[in-house]
Amino acid sequence: MKGSGSSVTAYNDGFSQASEMLRLHLNENPFGPPRSAMRAARELLENDLCVYPDSENAELRDKIAGHAGVTPDMVVVGNGVDELVLMTVLAAAGADGRVLTTRSTFPGYLSAAAVCGAAVREIDSGPRGIDADAVVDAVARHPSDLLFVCNPHNPTGTLLGRADITRITDAAERTGTLAVFDEAYMDFVADDGASALGLVRSGRRAMVLRTFSKAWGLAAVRVGYAIGPAGVAARVRQSRQAVPFSTNRPGQAAALCALDDPGHLVEVRRRTAHAREVLHAGLTELGLTAVPSVTNFVFVELGPHREQAAALLAADHGILVRDLAAFGAPGCLRVSVGTPAQCERFCAALREVIAVLDSANAPAALT
Repeated sequence: MKGSGSSVTAYNDGFSQASEMLRLHLNENPFGPPRSAMRAARELLENDLCVYPDSENAELRDKIAGHAGVTPDMVVVGNGVDELVLMTVLAAAGADGRVLTTRSTFPGYLSAAAVCGAAVREIDSGPRGIDADAVVDAVARHPSDLLFVCNPHNPTGTLLGRADITRITDAAERTGTLAVFDEAYMDFVADDGASALGLVRSGRRAMVLRTFSKAWGLAAVRVGYAIGPAGVAARVRQSRQAVPFSTNRPGQAAALCALDDPGHLVEVRRRTAHAREVLHAGLTELGLTAVPSVTNFVFVELGPHREQAAALLAADHGILVRDLAAFGAPGCLRVSVGTPAQCERFCAALREVIAVLDSANAPAALT
């Protein structure tokens, strides 16, 4: 922002033409990446576009290891969390393996298991977050190769505490299950006490997944990383040999520079929290319930007769949000936290959409 000294990129709302859509469906960071990361990516594009990236991601693995307080042999770099989920299933479960995950969460776990031929058991842990007791019970009853736990939880934005993370890891270790904590949104949380990274550092058999796509604002270049026991990490890296250049050079360069700018995350957290307050205030004015979130998205309950809200927001107002019917939550939306202006615009549009839906579902007047 001009004149502020901040490394956060100034953001243009970008809705100047009627044909453009306001993207509040993919949890993108509207405040952008650190300027140093953009410069590094631009230099690579201008000067080295003909050169293959480092297939071992050696420099970036070293940098991530130093940043996380682990050794480089515990780090795997991949094309976002999506690729790392797939490679972890390939390495730790494979065909005829067994995968546990909670119901109604990030669909990539199910997709990866299906591609690999692994069987999936979904844990019914409630519609509004993760029930740690249900997860611990399921692990005890159904020992598996892998357990995926999304924390902070997608799509509710809720967070498990350190005690629950430890209990889940304890249960997984007792049954030989590798607990994988998908922490794609953990960078929005200032206190790392809820992260499983401390457990991994201490030698526990667990894995953490992180990404540069969300809080770091580097979604376009697709860089994520996993941190886990050296032996597990080695098997996941081996599974990546089929796609050795999956993380591109601009992405690697941008991620390296991003880690040198921790102040960026501090500023992004501050601005996201402010915009989230604006969004919550607007939803409260509409009489709606939003689950308290620690992330850059909120889970909004609209009611059973408002299931067409997402479609109407897109068609009539040019706003994209995530319809959660596919997550087992009909009549609910996941809305990305944009800029304060975008949040206000969304709430104004939602007010009109609700009026239309309520009018359409009102009982006919007696004659």
